[in-house]
Amino acid sequence: MIPKPTDPSPAGLLKLAGFSLGLFAVQTFWGFTWATLPLYLKELTGSNAGTGIILSITGITGLFFPVLAGALSDRIRTPLGRRRPLILAGWLLAWSMVFLLMRIDSLAAVIPTIFLAYAGFFFAIGPYFALLPDMIPAAQRSFASGLMFLIGGTGILSYLLFAARWWEASPARPFWWVLIAVPLAVAVMCLSVKESVPTQSKTRLHLFRELAGRKNLQRFLFAMTLQWISLWMVSAFFVITCMALFDLSVEQAVKAFLVFNASFVGFALPAGLLAVKLGLKQTTIGGVAVLIVCFCVIPFIPTYSSLLFLVIIAGAAYGTVLAVSYPFFLSMIPKEQTAGFVGLYQACQNGTLLLGPAIAGGLIDSFGYTTLFYGAAAVMLAGMILYITVSQSESMKQES
Repeated sequence: MIPKPTDPSPAGLLKLAGFSLGLFAVQTFWGFTWATLPLYLKELTGSNAGTGIILSITGITGLFFPVLAGALSDRIRTPLGRRRPLILAGWLLAWSMVFLLMRIDSLAAVIPTIFLAYAGFFFAIGPYFALLPDMIPAAQRSFASGLMFLIGGTGILSYLLFAARWWEASPARPFWWVLIAVPLAVAVMCLSVKESVPTQSKTRLHLFRELAGRKNLQRFLFAMTLQWISLWMVSAFFVITCMALFDLSVEQAVKAFLVFNASFVGFALPAGLLAVKLGLKQTTIGGVAVLIVCFCVIPFIPTYSSLLFLVIIAGAAYGTVLAVSYPFFLSMIPKEQTAGFVGLYQACQNGTLLLGPAIAGGLIDSFGYTTLFYGAAAVMLAGMILYITVSQSESMKQES
């Protein structure tokens, strides 16, 4: 008889801080993706639609590689553990491709380089997020997730505050920021985290067969997929759209994106604590609802200062959704071989890169910049309706 896995011991703040530096690397890479890469690609393609399509190519890697890495990390046993070897391998590939990307300007060479960079990135983040349920007991996960996004979110803040603003002066400097900050953060994370040795098991988790019997989890994943299509639509063209709608410079548009992300980072931990009192489902839906309202209001904003105020509210809602939806998801999955399910979560989140930027670029080129926010709000609303149908009580029963 195979023993059931037990909850890990509560983690201290130092351990959580070290683990969160892995998210610092992830968020730094996202800052590069949304603040610098669209400008880099638009110079090569000359169109928003072309930029969106190339960014969407990364969604192919986001769809498959987190699941592959997660399933693989559930099965391997190494002196470094199950997760860290794959995290290191993925980041090494991503780092190498960003280094090459800085030195090429041919669109034919850029596309496969970007594809490989994001293949490595998504290969790394599947096992990384699986470390949370490995390390943290269920009762501590809302707090841990909030703290993770609080500390890890400083990655995108530092990138937007410093590196992204250098684009007009020196396009190479944002690349160098990524090449230096990411390996340092990943190294500290790997040294800080000690993986426990799991019980050997010959059983195999048939991921999609298991998912087929979990209707609650299916509804959650469909809702989250719609949520992330909406978020990727806005993220991919936020800087470019703000420049067009409000006649801003690159620095001003990046500042607005910085304020948005500063608010997300600042509200991540309070959102995690709030979820303990209000519930994971209720807090997630509340954050999504506020985002919908903000997306609908942004096109009517009369001044730049008003825009900054609104993005503070939107950022708080975004931080709530990020910090709370992940422990909400973890409450619905079996404890055995969690990385396969976490990889599926990441695939639904990042695989939507196939759709979000391409839809956004097409909307903007066909109907104008304001339709970006209206389209994102409509997709987000459909996701919120699905979230409402998720039965939290059933999910807890399934977990047990």
